Amino acid sequence: MNRATAVMTVILLLCAIAAQGIPILGTQGRCRCPRTISNFIDPRIFKKLQYIPKGSHGETQEIIITTKNGKRFCVSPDADWMKIIIRSRKGSRSHN
Repeated sequence: MNRATAVMTVILLLCAIAAQGIPILGTQGRCRCPRTISNFIDPRIFKKLQYIPKGSHGETQEIIITTKNGKRFCVSPDADWMKIIIRSRKGSRSHN
């Protein structure tokens, strides 16, 4: 087999693998929060609150808080203070 044929075969195999939809590690098929905390975090330092419902990527719902200084925390959705924040955010969206 000559070099051009070998290169073409490798390219075709790579295209076939990409077409199969192999999940990229860390983005699909696993939870982003292996551990969660329940400690209170002051909402005034929130930069971003990301809610990820349970689905094929994880068995539980996930809440990821990014603070203004760039730290990220996975917070338990069962924490009492987090339930209050989720309820208040849902209420504010229904009025918009």
